[in-house]
Amino acid sequence: MRKFFLLTMVFFVLLGCSSDDNGDPVDDDPVDDGPPPVENNAVRLRNDATFGNILTSTDGFSLYFFSLDSKGDSNCEDGCLAAWPVFYVQDLTLDNGLDAADFGTITRGDGEMQTTYKGWPLYLFANDNAEGDVNGDGSGDVWYVAKPDYSVMMTQAQLVGRDSNGVETNLTSTYEPGDEQTFYMTDAEGNTLYRFVNDRNGVNNYTADDFSNDALWPIFEEALQNVPSILDAADFGSIDVFGRQQLTYKGWPLYYFGQDAARGDNFGVGFPVAGVWPIANQDTETAPEPDPNAVRLRNDATFGNILTNSDGFSLYFFSLDSKGDSNCANGCLDAWPVFYAEDLTLDNGLDEADFGTITRGDGAMQTTYKGWPLYLFANDNVEGDVNGDGAGGIWYVAKPDYSVMMTQAQLVGRDSNGVETNLDSNYEPGDEQTFYMTDAEGNTLYRFVNDTNGVNNYTADDFSNDALWPIFEEALQNVPSILDAADFGSIDVFGRQQLTYKGWPLYYFGQDAARGDNFGVGFPVAGVWPIANQDTETAPQAGGGTKTYEVTNQAASAYIFNGEGLNDAVNPDLTLKRGETYDFVVNAPGHPFIIKTAQTLGTGDAYNDGVTNNGAASGTISFTVPNNAPDTLFYVCEFHSPMTGTITIID
Repeated sequence: MRKFFLLTMVFFVLLGCSSDDNGDPVDDDPVDDGPPPVENNAVRLRNDATFGNILTSTDGFSLYFFSLDSKGDSNCEDGCLAAWPVFYVQDLTLDNGLDAADFGTITRGDGEMQTTYKGWPLYLFANDNAEGDVNGDGSGDVWYVAKPDYSVMMTQAQLVGRDSNGVETNLTSTYEPGDEQTFYMTDAEGNTLYRFVNDRNGVNNYTADDFSNDALWPIFEEALQNVPSILDAADFGSIDVFGRQQLTYKGWPLYYFGQDAARGDNFGVGFPVAGVWPIANQDTETAPEPDPNAVRLRNDATFGNILTNSDGFSLYFFSLDSKGDSNCANGCLDAWPVFYAEDLTLDNGLDEADFGTITRGDGAMQTTYKGWPLYLFANDNVEGDVNGDGAGGIWYVAKPDYSVMMTQAQLVGRDSNGVETNLDSNYEPGDEQTFYMTDAEGNTLYRFVNDTNGVNNYTADDFSNDALWPIFEEALQNVPSILDAADFGSIDVFGRQQLTYKGWPLYYFGQDAARGDNFGVGFPVAGVWPIANQDTETAPQAGGGTKTYEVTNQAASAYIFNGEGLNDAVNPDLTLKRGETYDFVVNAPGHPFIIKTAQTLGTGDAYNDGVTNNGAASGTISFTVPNNAPDTLFYVCEFHSPMTGTITIID
């Protein structure tokens, strides 16, 4: 080895002599030592297998926070410093991922300097023996490894409450006057977090929907990242508060106090009086479950979504209440108690705008939904019962998604002259409670006698006549149990969708100004725009040819009609359409049925254009209505004047 070294030195000397012809200076140390070694930053960021990203010194030793330092001053003194040496760097250099704005320097009580992170003084731990140790985390439940991504921190300090009069009082952890170091939660910068005693699990009962009171108790908006090891991340959550996200702990929504001006302040524990806004810590009990809303939404296996009271008992509509007033009184109330909620709270999926309150005839208050007064049923014995639906064909479980409803009321027709007349279910003058269909808000629905199955023969292609008879545009969801959803359909009417029932297109009447009005049954004359109910016959097929009426007699006082939507109708007025054919199958021996131009006895004034077998008492009279037929004709018994009715001819 020595010989090799000497030979090498001779080689370099000779090489130097042979190449030094230009007189340039000679490098006496030609060996290249390379770049200087890279120095570590003063504060480093290390990814620890247990704790994730943590702060370390330049030598890789873990840095720590002390929970008693929430105000930003160091509370580790004297013997404490033997275990927890101060960390201080004069020339601060940082690893990528750390922000210089988060670091600062304080002068300690002993005159020494100390580096801070997010306001927390930084320490080392004497029992971390090697780079990578994190032996100090959780020590005494007051020391935590320093991390850049804590969402909350824990501190220990004296609670100093400030009441609504501005009086400050030292408080214990039970919010009684006294001195005690209390553990509690802050944000990552040491600002105290609070909870509200009137909140419920996952429910903020304080913040206004316009955030007008947020300045006093701002919600804590923080996306959870990491928490000190004394806490369990699973205890945290997030709730939506009018479009903003609020962090929760054990179900409690977390807040700041607007009068806490500096980190470490905890004045909110005394406002407006002690204990209304307590702190949160690991001993905090889970927030109580929310009180059930006054009106709840339950998914029933048979009925789907239904409305219930706060105890889960089903709510109901009464079909006689289409006008919005209650028609259940006296003994009815024994079976169907009134439902009233003074403080209306609603489950998600219900809209407050759909609810209202009426004063009943007996002076009591009653809650309404979409204008329908709400009731309970005495024979619903346990939560979840729906025993009242369909009772008497007039009670229906309350649902938020009915597309149509059924009501029972007196028909009051209004003719083209504005004359109003009580009508029965056959559209004859008289008093009768008739079942018929409305929309979900109690507005009457009609059908047009000249429509055919799935064909709207009324509406103009430019909708110029829609104001008088607006089409019913509704996507079918649910119907009362007395109806069959399979009977409903939808048709296209010049690009808009119209709901149909048994093939009949459904309409509103433009002159029905209030819910429960049914004036359309008399316009322009009674029977042209009938109602629809479960007894409505299927609409005739378009171009389906002859329409048939079966005609019998009631002694010598009346003809009785069945068919084409009529059921035992007594001397009904008919509406026939020019160009259509109608068969009258007559079985009225001794009572010849004659179509006439005037209501006269005998065979005179007979109208025979398009009529076959006119005047038959038994047999079929066929009438194909000519285009030039008069607007008004009559059917009359040859011998008995009470047996007659009006035939209105339309295009």
